Amino acid sequence: MIPSTPAPDLFELRPGLQGDAEQCVGVWVEASAARDGRHVEGVAARARGKFDRRVAWTVATDSAGGVVGFALATRPGSGIESDPPESPVLGLLAVDPRAQGSGLGRRLLEHVTELLAGQGYSRAVLHVLTDNAGAVGLYERDGWVPWGDPVEHSLLRRDSQTYVRDLTLAVHHDVAGTSTPSGPRA
Repeated sequence: MIPSTPAPDLFELRPGLQGDAEQCVGVWVEASAARDGRHVEGVAARARGKFDRRVAWTVATDSAGGVVGFALATRPGSGIESDPPESPVLGLLAVDPRAQGSGLGRRLLEHVTELLAGQGYSRAVLHVLTDNAGAVGLYERDGWVPWGDPVEHSLLRRDSQTYVRDLTLAVHHDVAGTSTPSGPRA
């Protein structure tokens, strides 16, 4: 059960498991519908196809164990042609609409970024709809920078901007709560 104004630390983060995929797709569909004001045909099928190409997957669960958010990154080359080569793609990041605004999206973003840095990737890429101001703000505050010109999203027919994140600057939060740089060093 999701409280009316949940704090991000009320949710447990854990690695995604194969059995979580359909719940994650459901969260993706509902979050997309909340963003777009309607359900769009093809969103679920497009999301399902990304789970087989994953290199990092984090799931947030509520006290009952239900999936309330997740972040999924896919292998390099699984985005668009103009993406930086050898960069994994943060292809899906979604929070149940009832938990949006709680800070959980930021927590998921930071965690999946740490996972990618820990795997030795030096940068990652994502694509965001340019009219999704909340997501654009989240990514920019977290150090993601625009890459190239906007392109039309193939399903939604709206402008999408590629963003890149230098993972050598990713921050790791240890058990004591202090922050230390993680990932590859120059």
